[in-house]
Amino acid sequence: WLFYVWGHTYEFDTNAPTNNWEYIEEFAKKISGHEDVWYATNMEIYEYIKAYHSLEWSADGRTVYNPGDKDVWVGITFDKNICVKSGETVKI
Repeated sequence: WLFYVWGHTYEFDTNAPTNNWEYIEEFAKKISGHEDVWYATNMEIYEYIKAYHSLEWSADGRTVYNPGDKDVWVGITFDKNICVKSGETVKI
């Protein structure tokens, strides 16, 4: 899942109700500091998606090879994910 927040700070002063900074600061407090969340830049997200798309799957879908230089997480079932490390082949 990806939750993406994007905007420009100058919009807070020109296109929003007053005290908009308080809203974004409160929001940032609520979403920050979670160990199970990856906080990433636009480029980091782009590079990760690129790495995900470069995974090489066997014809039966039971083996995956990661030729890239980044570890990639793959959803196996709704509640089970595995990490396919850089250069690793994994049987699922």
